[in-house]
Amino acid sequence: MNLYKLEMMKIRLSTYLWAIFLIFASLLALGILFLFIFQMETDGNGTSEEAELFGDWNGLLALTTALTFACFSVFAAVIAAKVIISEYCEKNAVILLTYPVHRNAILGTKCMIVCGITTVSAFISNILVISIMYITAHIWGIMPQMSTGHFILTALLSSILMGISSSAVGIVSSAFGWKKHSVIATIVCSVIIVCTITNFIVISPSNIIGVMLAMSAVFVAIANFMYHVLINKIKKMEV
Repeated sequence: MNLYKLEMMKIRLSTYLWAIFLIFASLLALGILFLFIFQMETDGNGTSEEAELFGDWNGLLALTTALTFACFSVFAAVIAAKVIISEYCEKNAVILLTYPVHRNAILGTKCMIVCGITTVSAFISNILVISIMYITAHIWGIMPQMSTGHFILTALLSSILMGISSSAVGIVSSAFGWKKHSVIATIVCSVIIVCTITNFIVISPSNIIGVMLAMSAVFVAIANFMYHVLINKIKKMEV
């Protein structure tokens, strides 16, 4: 049995699937609400500057992507806290360190599970939310402005980059959780990152791919550094 199967057997995947579904349902509800905000504003006296963000598909994509990033960054931290912090920083560490497998391979497998589940889930969730919003807009006849001719490509690229960024936040948070030997610290760290960074996604909706590319590059670089920090700490652990 390979490491991936072993690690997947150790976590209750069904619990995380329910969490993913609840996140998706919540984001979809907010997305549908966003569609009607601009409609309600335009039915009144003019359109406020804030409501303009809801009147363009790029703006709606930026909003849903920002919210998805926030939710799945915390989600990634929760998984990382389960598969990394709760095992290496508690009694299970003795079992992990006695495996006849290189310690780097074990940690690498755990990080790949965190990144894989988060990236795929965040990507699918964001794409489904945008797709259902688009169908709903057609049904209700409240189509926002389409200011780009490559919206599908923009949605796909920004969603995958957002998923990568979210998973990287989980790895970064796990490094801080390790320092405190605390699952709670891991999750709190992700919340702090989300509260600090998320607003940058909606600053320039027309350049969302560039924004997400820059974010993912920065977070992946930091996550890679933190990953090597964790490896060094694990190498120094004794059975």
